[in-house]
Amino acid sequence: MVIAKNQGLMYEVIENMQSMARVIDDQSNIVYMNRKMREEFGDNTGNKCYNLLCQKEKCMECICIPCDNGEGDRTREVRLESKHYRIISSPAIVDVENNYAVEIFQDITEQKNLEEEFVRHYEKLKGDIAFATQIQRKALPEDGTYWGALRLYAAYSPSEELGGDLFDLVHIDDDNCIFYIADVSGHGVRSSLLTIFLRQVIRGMKAAAIDPIALIEELIKSYNDLNLDKEQYISVLCGIYNRKTRGLILVNAGHNCPPIVLENGEDGEPRLTEIEVKGMPICSLLTRPNHEMRMLQMEKGDRILLYTDGILEASEPLKNMEFGIDRMKQLLKKGENKDGKRLVNNLINEAKKYAQSTPTDDMAAVLLEVL
Repeated sequence: MVIAKNQGLMYEVIENMQSMARVIDDQSNIVYMNRKMREEFGDNTGNKCYNLLCQKEKCMECICIPCDNGEGDRTREVRLESKHYRIISSPAIVDVENNYAVEIFQDITEQKNLEEEFVRHYEKLKGDIAFATQIQRKALPEDGTYWGALRLYAAYSPSEELGGDLFDLVHIDDDNCIFYIADVSGHGVRSSLLTIFLRQVIRGMKAAAIDPIALIEELIKSYNDLNLDKEQYISVLCGIYNRKTRGLILVNAGHNCPPIVLENGEDGEPRLTEIEVKGMPICSLLTRPNHEMRMLQMEKGDRILLYTDGILEASEPLKNMEFGIDRMKQLLKKGENKDGKRLVNNLINEAKKYAQSTPTDDMAAVLLEVL
Protein backbone atom coordinates (compact mmCIF):
# COMPACT_ATOMS: atom_id res chain seq x y z
CA MET A 1 0.00 0.00 0.00
CA VAL A 2 2.90 2.38 0.77
CA ILE A 3 4.38 1.78 -2.72
CA ALA A 4 0.97 2.10 -4.40
CA LYS A 5 0.51 5.56 -2.83
CA ASN A 6 4.09 6.61 -3.50
CA GLN A 7 5.27 5.25 -6.86
CA GLY A 8 8.52 7.15 -6.53
CA LEU A 9 9.35 4.83 -3.64
CA MET A 10 9.57 1.89 -6.05
CA TYR A 11 12.20 3.78 -8.05
CA GLU A 12 14.17 4.51 -4.86
CA VAL A 13 14.03 0.85 -3.83
CA ILE A 14 15.36 -0.41 -7.17
CA GLU A 15 17.87 2.44 -7.40
CA ASN A 16 19.42 1.44 -4.07
CA MET A 17 19.37 -2.36 -4.50
CA GLN A 18 22.60 -4.17 -3.61
CA SER A 19 22.20 -6.22 -6.80
CA MET A 20 22.82 -4.69 -10.21
CA ALA A 21 19.60 -4.15 -12.20
CA ARG A 22 18.67 -2.78 -15.60
CA VAL A 23 15.55 -2.53 -17.76
CA ILE A 24 15.59 -3.31 -21.50
CA ASP A 25 12.88 -2.65 -24.08
CA ASP A 26 11.88 -4.99 -26.89
CA GLN A 27 14.38 -3.29 -29.23
CA SER A 28 17.29 -4.31 -26.95
CA ASN A 29 17.77 -0.74 -25.70
CA ILE A 30 18.81 -0.13 -22.10
CA VAL A 31 16.19 2.24 -20.68
CA TYR A 32 17.36 2.14 -17.07
CA MET A 33 20.34 1.08 -14.92
CA ASN A 34 20.31 1.29 -11.14
CA ARG A 35 23.07 2.93 -9.12
CA LYS A 36 24.91 -0.31 -8.35
CA MET A 37 25.07 -1.19 -12.04
CA ARG A 38 26.18 2.28 -13.11
CA GLU A 39 29.02 2.06 -10.59
CA GLU A 40 30.08 -1.29 -12.04
CA PHE A 41 29.76 -0.55 -15.78
CA GLY A 42 29.21 3.18 -16.15
CA ASP A 43 25.98 4.73 -17.43
CA ASN A 44 25.04 2.87 -20.63
CA THR A 45 21.43 4.07 -20.74
CA GLY A 46 20.29 4.42 -24.36
CA ASN A 47 22.81 1.88 -25.65
CA LYS A 48 22.03 -1.62 -26.80
CA CYS A 49 22.04 -4.21 -24.04
CA TYR A 50 24.68 -6.31 -25.75
CA ASN A 51 27.11 -3.37 -26.02
CA LEU A 52 27.64 -3.66 -22.28
CA LEU A 53 28.80 -7.24 -22.90
CA CYS A 54 31.37 -5.93 -25.41
CA GLN A 55 29.42 -7.23 -28.42
CA LYS A 56 28.34 -5.43 -31.58
CA GLU A 57 25.34 -7.69 -32.28
CA LYS A 58 22.59 -9.31 -30.25
CA CYS A 59 23.71 -12.36 -28.30
CA MET A 60 23.10 -15.70 -29.97
CA GLU A 61 21.59 -16.88 -26.70
CA CYS A 62 19.52 -13.81 -25.92
CA ILE A 63 17.52 -14.35 -22.74
CA CYS A 64 15.32 -11.26 -22.73
CA ILE A 65 14.01 -10.66 -26.27
CA PRO A 66 11.25 -11.30 -27.07
CA CYS A 67 9.77 -10.83 -23.62
CA ASP A 68 6.31 -12.16 -24.42
CA ASN A 69 7.19 -15.75 -25.35
CA GLY A 70 5.66 -17.11 -22.18
CA GLU A 71 8.84 -18.79 -21.01
CA GLY A 72 9.12 -16.76 -17.82
CA ASP A 73 12.48 -16.01 -16.19
CA ARG A 74 15.61 -17.09 -18.02
CA THR A 75 19.21 -17.27 -16.84
CA ARG A 76 22.66 -17.27 -18.38
CA GLU A 77 26.23 -16.77 -17.23
CA VAL A 78 28.73 -14.47 -18.94
CA ARG A 79 32.38 -13.65 -18.46
CA LEU A 80 33.63 -10.09 -18.88
CA GLU A 81 37.40 -9.89 -18.66
CA SER A 82 38.26 -11.33 -15.21
CA LYS A 83 34.73 -11.30 -13.82
CA HIS A 84 31.83 -13.71 -14.06
CA TYR A 85 28.17 -12.67 -13.87
CA ARG A 86 24.93 -14.57 -13.62
CA ILE A 87 22.14 -12.69 -15.44
CA ILE A 88 18.52 -13.35 -14.57
CA SER A 89 16.05 -11.90 -17.06
CA SER A 90 12.35 -11.56 -16.23
CA PRO A 91 9.74 -10.33 -18.77
CA ALA A 92 7.68 -7.29 -17.82
CA ILE A 93 4.71 -6.83 -20.17
CA VAL A 94 3.15 -3.43 -19.55
CA ASP A 95 0.66 -3.49 -22.43
CA VAL A 96 0.39 -4.68 -26.04
CA GLU A 97 2.86 -2.11 -27.30
CA ASN A 98 5.24 -1.92 -24.37
CA ASN A 99 7.27 -5.02 -23.54
CA TYR A 100 10.31 -4.91 -21.31
CA ALA A 101 12.71 -7.18 -19.51
CA VAL A 102 14.19 -6.60 -16.07
CA GLU A 103 17.70 -8.04 -15.73
CA ILE A 104 19.51 -8.70 -12.46
CA PHE A 105 23.31 -9.08 -12.61
CA GLN A 106 24.94 -11.14 -9.86
CA ASP A 107 28.72 -11.12 -9.46
CA ILE A 108 29.68 -14.79 -9.17
CA THR A 109 33.41 -14.33 -9.82
CA GLU A 110 34.52 -15.84 -6.52
CA GLN A 111 32.20 -18.81 -6.95
CA LYS A 112 33.41 -19.48 -10.51
CA ASN A 113 37.04 -19.16 -9.47
CA LEU A 114 36.45 -21.73 -6.75
CA GLU A 115 34.70 -24.01 -9.25
CA GLU A 116 37.58 -23.70 -11.72
CA GLU A 117 40.11 -24.40 -8.96
CA PHE A 118 38.06 -27.43 -7.91
CA VAL A 119 38.02 -28.70 -11.50
CA ARG A 120 41.81 -28.28 -11.75
CA HIS A 121 42.32 -30.21 -8.51
CA TYR A 122 39.83 -32.85 -9.63
CA GLU A 123 41.59 -33.36 -12.97
CA LYS A 124 44.94 -33.63 -11.19
CA LEU A 125 43.47 -36.12 -8.71
CA LYS A 126 42.05 -38.19 -11.59
CA GLY A 127 45.48 -38.28 -13.17
CA ASP A 128 47.11 -39.28 -9.89
CA ILE A 129 44.56 -42.05 -9.31
CA ALA A 130 45.03 -43.33 -12.87
CA PHE A 131 48.79 -43.44 -12.29
CA ALA A 132 48.34 -45.19 -8.91
CA THR A 133 45.97 -47.70 -10.55
CA GLN A 134 48.59 -48.50 -13.18
CA ILE A 135 51.27 -48.97 -10.52
CA GLN A 136 48.99 -51.20 -8.45
CA ARG A 137 48.10 -53.38 -11.43
CA LYS A 138 51.76 -53.66 -12.46
CA ALA A 139 52.58 -54.86 -8.94
CA LEU A 140 50.50 -58.00 -9.49
CA PRO A 141 52.28 -61.03 -10.98
CA GLU A 142 51.37 -62.04 -14.51
CA ASP A 143 49.98 -65.45 -15.42
CA GLY A 144 52.71 -67.95 -16.22
CA THR A 145 55.22 -70.50 -14.95
CA TYR A 146 57.52 -69.51 -12.10
CA TRP A 147 60.92 -71.18 -11.44
CA GLY A 148 59.71 -74.48 -12.85
CA ALA A 149 57.75 -74.95 -9.62
CA LEU A 150 54.31 -73.38 -9.97
CA ARG A 151 52.01 -72.18 -12.71
CA LEU A 152 49.87 -69.17 -11.80
CA TYR A 153 46.47 -68.10 -13.12
CA ALA A 154 44.84 -65.00 -11.66
CA ALA A 155 41.83 -62.73 -12.07
CA TYR A 156 41.23 -59.45 -10.29
CA SER A 157 38.30 -57.02 -10.30
CA PRO A 158 38.45 -54.02 -7.94
CA SER A 159 35.16 -52.39 -6.94
CA GLU A 160 36.78 -48.96 -7.41
CA GLU A 161 39.70 -47.71 -9.48
CA LEU A 162 42.03 -48.46 -6.56
CA GLY A 163 41.48 -51.75 -4.77
CA GLY A 164 42.44 -53.31 -1.47
CA ASP A 165 43.17 -56.87 -2.67
CA LEU A 166 46.69 -58.06 -3.40
CA PHE A 167 48.41 -61.29 -4.39
CA ASP A 168 52.02 -62.06 -5.18
CA LEU A 169 54.55 -64.80 -5.81
CA VAL A 170 58.09 -64.23 -4.50
CA HIS A 171 61.31 -66.18 -5.08
CA ILE A 172 63.22 -66.93 -1.83
CA ASP A 173 66.02 -69.29 -2.85
CA ASP A 174 66.70 -72.12 -5.27
CA ASP A 175 64.31 -74.44 -3.45
CA ASN A 176 61.66 -72.18 -1.92
CA CYS A 177 59.17 -69.52 -2.88
CA ILE A 178 56.35 -67.74 -1.08
CA PHE A 179 52.90 -66.91 -2.39
CA TYR A 180 50.10 -65.04 -0.67
CA ILE A 181 46.77 -63.32 -1.07
CA ALA A 182 45.75 -60.34 1.05
CA ASP A 183 42.70 -58.19 1.66
CA VAL A 184 43.06 -54.70 3.14
CA SER A 185 39.99 -53.33 4.89
CA GLY A 186 38.19 -50.62 2.95
CA HIS A 187 38.74 -49.32 -0.57
CA GLY A 188 40.36 -46.43 -2.34
CA VAL A 189 43.68 -44.63 -1.85
CA ARG A 190 44.34 -45.67 1.75
CA SER A 191 43.78 -49.36 1.08
CA SER A 192 45.79 -49.31 -2.13
CA LEU A 193 48.76 -47.75 -0.32
CA LEU A 194 48.63 -50.52 2.28
CA THR A 195 48.74 -53.17 -0.44
CA ILE A 196 51.99 -51.64 -1.73
CA PHE A 197 53.27 -51.46 1.86
CA LEU A 198 52.53 -55.16 2.37
CA ARG A 199 54.20 -56.12 -0.89
CA GLN A 200 57.37 -54.22 -0.06
CA VAL A 201 57.61 -55.67 3.46
CA ILE A 202 57.36 -59.26 2.24
CA ARG A 203 59.69 -58.76 -0.71
CA GLY A 204 62.14 -56.92 1.53
CA MET A 205 62.47 -59.90 3.88
CA LYS A 206 64.11 -62.04 1.18
CA ALA A 207 65.51 -65.27 2.69
CA ALA A 208 64.03 -64.53 6.13
CA ALA A 209 60.53 -65.00 4.68
CA ILE A 210 61.08 -68.75 4.63
CA ASP A 211 60.18 -68.79 8.36
CA PRO A 212 56.37 -68.30 8.67
CA ILE A 213 56.55 -66.98 12.22
CA ALA A 214 59.31 -64.53 11.33
CA LEU A 215 57.20 -63.41 8.40
CA ILE A 216 54.18 -62.67 10.61
CA GLU A 217 56.36 -60.97 13.24
CA GLU A 218 57.81 -58.63 10.61
CA LEU A 219 54.37 -57.80 9.25
CA ILE A 220 53.08 -57.00 12.75
CA LYS A 221 56.09 -54.83 13.60
CA SER A 222 56.09 -52.95 10.30
CA TYR A 223 52.34 -52.38 10.47
CA ASN A 224 52.45 -51.05 14.04
CA ASP A 225 55.24 -48.68 13.02
CA LEU A 226 52.68 -46.96 10.77
CA ASN A 227 50.57 -45.93 13.80
CA LEU A 228 47.28 -46.38 11.95
CA ASP A 229 43.85 -46.26 13.56
CA LYS A 230 42.37 -49.39 15.09
CA GLU A 231 39.71 -49.78 12.40
CA GLN A 232 42.24 -50.58 9.69
CA TYR A 233 43.58 -54.12 9.25
CA ILE A 234 45.12 -56.51 6.75
CA SER A 235 44.21 -60.15 6.30
CA VAL A 236 46.82 -62.26 4.54
CA LEU A 237 47.13 -65.96 3.75
CA CYS A 238 50.69 -67.09 2.99
CA GLY A 239 52.09 -70.29 1.56
CA ILE A 240 55.78 -71.28 1.62
CA TYR A 241 56.44 -73.89 -1.05
CA ASN A 242 59.48 -76.15 -1.56
CA ARG A 243 59.75 -77.21 -5.18
CA LYS A 244 62.05 -80.21 -4.41
CA THR A 245 59.87 -81.86 -1.79
CA ARG A 246 56.58 -80.27 -2.97
CA GLY A 247 55.94 -79.51 0.69
CA LEU A 248 53.72 -76.54 1.47
CA ILE A 249 53.44 -74.59 4.74
CA LEU A 250 50.35 -72.41 5.13
CA VAL A 251 49.99 -69.62 7.70
CA ASN A 252 46.90 -67.44 7.94
CA ALA A 253 46.68 -63.91 9.36
CA GLY A 254 42.93 -63.42 9.56
CA HIS A 255 42.06 -64.24 5.94
CA ASN A 256 38.49 -65.54 6.19
CA CYS A 257 38.56 -67.45 2.89
CA PRO A 258 40.13 -70.89 3.47
CA PRO A 259 42.22 -72.07 0.54
CA ILE A 260 40.83 -74.94 -1.50
CA VAL A 261 43.04 -77.73 -2.80
CA LEU A 262 41.84 -79.29 -6.07
CA GLU A 263 43.23 -82.79 -6.56
CA ASN A 264 42.74 -84.95 -9.63
CA GLY A 265 40.05 -87.54 -8.82
CA GLU A 266 39.96 -91.01 -10.34
CA ASP A 267 36.58 -90.30 -11.93
CA GLY A 268 37.93 -87.16 -13.61
CA GLU A 269 36.09 -84.83 -11.23
CA PRO A 270 38.38 -82.80 -8.98
CA ARG A 271 38.31 -83.50 -5.25
CA LEU A 272 37.93 -80.26 -3.28
CA THR A 273 39.46 -79.88 0.17
CA GLU A 274 39.12 -76.73 2.26
CA ILE A 275 42.18 -76.10 4.40
CA GLU A 276 41.34 -74.46 7.73
CA VAL A 277 44.14 -72.35 9.17
CA LYS A 278 43.46 -69.90 12.02
CA GLY A 279 45.09 -66.63 12.97
CA MET A 280 44.45 -62.97 13.76
CA PRO A 281 44.62 -60.29 11.05
CA ILE A 282 47.47 -57.80 11.01
CA CYS A 283 46.21 -54.81 13.00
CA SER A 284 47.22 -52.38 15.75
CA LEU A 285 45.70 -54.67 18.40
CA LEU A 286 48.14 -57.47 17.56
CA THR A 287 51.64 -57.33 19.04
CA ARG A 288 52.91 -60.90 18.64
CA PRO A 289 52.11 -63.90 16.41
CA ASN A 290 49.54 -66.45 17.58
CA HIS A 291 49.01 -68.09 14.21
CA GLU A 292 48.54 -71.71 13.24
CA MET A 293 50.61 -73.42 10.57
CA ARG A 294 49.44 -76.23 8.33
CA MET A 295 51.81 -78.48 6.41
CA LEU A 296 50.59 -80.11 3.20
CA GLN A 297 52.21 -82.55 0.83
CA MET A 298 51.36 -81.53 -2.71
CA GLU A 299 51.60 -83.73 -5.81
CA LYS A 300 52.25 -82.89 -9.42
CA GLY A 301 49.06 -81.56 -11.00
CA ASP A 302 47.48 -80.53 -7.68
CA ARG A 303 46.04 -77.04 -7.66
CA ILE A 304 45.36 -74.65 -4.80
CA LEU A 305 42.85 -71.82 -5.02
CA LEU A 306 43.23 -68.56 -3.09
CA TYR A 307 40.48 -65.95 -3.20
CA THR A 308 39.02 -62.95 -1.37
CA ASP A 309 35.64 -62.55 0.27
CA GLY A 310 34.35 -60.17 -2.40
CA ILE A 311 33.46 -63.30 -4.39
CA LEU A 312 31.64 -65.12 -1.59
CA GLU A 313 29.83 -61.99 -0.37
CA ALA A 314 28.51 -60.90 -3.77
CA SER A 315 24.85 -60.44 -2.90
CA GLU A 316 21.73 -61.12 -4.96
CA PRO A 317 19.81 -57.82 -4.58
CA LEU A 318 16.21 -59.07 -4.34
CA LYS A 319 16.69 -61.98 -1.93
CA ASN A 320 19.76 -60.47 -0.24
CA MET A 321 21.51 -63.83 -0.45
CA GLU A 322 25.27 -64.15 -0.87
CA PHE A 323 27.01 -66.08 -3.64
CA GLY A 324 28.56 -68.26 -0.96
CA ILE A 325 31.02 -71.13 -0.73
CA ASP A 326 28.61 -73.82 -1.98
CA ARG A 327 27.96 -72.05 -5.30
CA MET A 328 31.67 -71.52 -5.69
CA LYS A 329 32.41 -75.23 -5.13
CA GLN A 330 29.81 -76.24 -7.71
CA LEU A 331 31.49 -73.90 -10.17
CA LEU A 332 34.90 -75.42 -9.43
CA LYS A 333 33.64 -78.90 -10.26
CA LYS A 334 32.49 -77.99 -13.76
CA GLY A 335 34.48 -79.65 -16.52
CA GLU A 336 35.07 -76.42 -18.41
CA ASN A 337 37.02 -75.14 -15.42
CA LYS A 338 39.85 -77.62 -15.87
CA ASP A 339 41.50 -74.74 -17.70
CA GLY A 340 43.03 -72.58 -14.95
CA LYS A 341 42.48 -69.21 -16.60
CA ARG A 342 38.88 -70.00 -17.39
CA LEU A 343 38.34 -71.13 -13.81
CA VAL A 344 39.49 -67.89 -12.14
CA ASN A 345 37.69 -65.74 -14.71
CA ASN A 346 34.46 -67.70 -14.28
CA LEU A 347 34.59 -67.33 -10.51
CA ILE A 348 34.58 -63.56 -10.71
CA ASN A 349 32.24 -63.29 -13.69
CA GLU A 350 29.64 -65.59 -12.10
CA ALA A 351 29.81 -63.72 -8.80
CA LYS A 352 29.27 -60.42 -10.63
CA LYS A 353 26.43 -61.90 -12.64
CA TYR A 354 24.84 -63.20 -9.43
CA ALA A 355 25.03 -59.75 -7.82
CA GLN A 356 23.37 -58.13 -10.88
CA SER A 357 25.08 -54.84 -10.10
CA THR A 358 28.43 -53.18 -9.56
CA PRO A 359 30.28 -55.16 -6.85
CA THR A 360 30.68 -53.42 -3.51
CA ASP A 361 33.91 -55.23 -2.70
CA ASP A 362 37.09 -56.16 -4.54
CA MET A 363 37.31 -59.66 -6.03
CA ALA A 364 40.47 -61.66 -6.54
CA ALA A 365 41.05 -65.31 -7.42
CA VAL A 366 44.45 -67.02 -7.75
CA LEU A 367 45.00 -70.60 -8.88
CA LEU A 368 48.43 -72.18 -8.41
CA GLU A 369 49.24 -75.49 -10.12
CA VAL A 370 52.05 -77.73 -8.90
CA LEU A 371 54.50 -78.66 -11.69
